Amino acid sequence: MPVGFGSSGIFNPGHANQEQNVNKPIWSIAYYTRFFDVDTSQVLERCFASVIPKDNFLEVMGGSPDLYGPFWIATTVIFVLFVTSSIVDSINAYINKTPYSYNFFHMTFAFGTIYTYAFLVPLLVWGATKYFGCQPNLLEMLALYGYALTIWIPVSILSVIPIELARWILLGIGAGMSGVFLIRNMYPVLSRAEAQIAKIILILVIIFHGVLALLLKYKFFSFNSAGAPEVPPPAVPAPSAL
Repeated sequence: MPVGFGSSGIFNPGHANQEQNVNKPIWSIAYYTRFFDVDTSQVLERCFASVIPKDNFLEVMGGSPDLYGPFWIATTVIFVLFVTSSIVDSINAYINKTPYSYNFFHMTFAFGTIYTYAFLVPLLVWGATKYFGCQPNLLEMLALYGYALTIWIPVSILSVIPIELARWILLGIGAGMSGVFLIRNMYPVLSRAEAQIAKIILILVIIFHGVLALLLKYKFFSFNSAGAPEVPPPAVPAPSAL
């Protein structure tokens, strides 16, 4: 099996039983069913391989990348971010002795941030590598970015701890592990381009990754322990004139 994104096609999953859908029109639902043809054990295996990347991820996928795992992983991250950020806000309100109410803007922000990173960013990276002749596969690129989000689920849950140092350590672990996973599996593709071009694309990948980590930190896991605002003493009424 070739190392890296081995096909120059846009979508080229290798499952034998997916060949029956090749001649389906691209606007039909049947055309896209092959991209979701995985079972729970396969998704869990790929999630585990993305968190602890011992083997080449494309070999783990066995030439059958999917969109099922990336979609549900991204959706789960959004849900977990909303729940944990709500817990963080409630802790902030308790520390500052202020009323607390749910902020549903967090859900909208998480939706836009995570889906953009999971689907738009890999599309841009695929376009850049395609332009410079790296022969990437779009489905594999989407699968790579989608499964790279797996580590943010436990990191998001643990980041409710109101200890700044612990949150920064968790952020570093999440960003580091997912970043190593992305770079390790992208390197064989980027190496097909000129060295200078490969460096530029790699820097952009790292920048996008760093922006995601910082957005998660400051938007969802930022505690405010400034304490309750000072309450001015009650005004003493002036003595009335006799």
